[in-house]
Amino acid sequence: MLPGPNYIYKCPNCETLVSKGSLMSGNTIGADFYSDGSFFAPMMPVFPQITICHDCDTIFWLNETNETGMWHWGEKTNPAWENAVYARFLSIEEYFSALEMNLANNKADEFYIRQQIWWGFNNAHRYKNESNTDASENILWTVNIHKLLGLLDSSNNNDLIMKAELHRNLGNFDTCLQVLDSIVNPEVEWLKNIMIKACKAKNRKVIQLKQNT
Repeated sequence: MLPGPNYIYKCPNCETLVSKGSLMSGNTIGADFYSDGSFFAPMMPVFPQITICHDCDTIFWLNETNETGMWHWGEKTNPAWENAVYARFLSIEEYFSALEMNLANNKADEFYIRQQIWWGFNNAHRYKNESNTDASENILWTVNIHKLLGLLDSSNNNDLIMKAELHRNLGNFDTCLQVLDSIVNPEVEWLKNIMIKACKAKNRKVIQLKQNT
């Protein structure tokens, strides 16, 4: 793994600085991959695209609008930049707040936020720390999945795989199987077989993937 430059962003409300790292190169050695499309790779960390100010709690995008500058490791730069707090990923509740504040300016923004919410809900099973969820959380989870489904392109195989997985999460196993059957791509047959097996077992939970399963 070869780190890239550190990017500095300014909170649009109070001008507090936050930092976000980047990669020049990385790899997926030792990575864990999951059926919802998320992965965790020690040698390829992922950085947030939207964050919250640690001083005033303003949620804002880490984009060119809020970018102040960048610096490389080992070079002399502004001490304030070096000491800037690293931007963190939002919580599920904060992502919903971002949607309520209309911070999703386009389809890509909304997709990113709703995918993060989906992955966040799946983390309870992914990290084996499941607990009973209340009715309101189940409603939010279900609504978010349906919103995600509405953002997908049925002519795109990657979107079709996600569509199948979302229906499996909802317990719509027949629909999941129908979507999988519409995907003609030898490279994902192994993944289709895993998902078909999960449907037959009535398994709605996210699955850790192993290509030789």
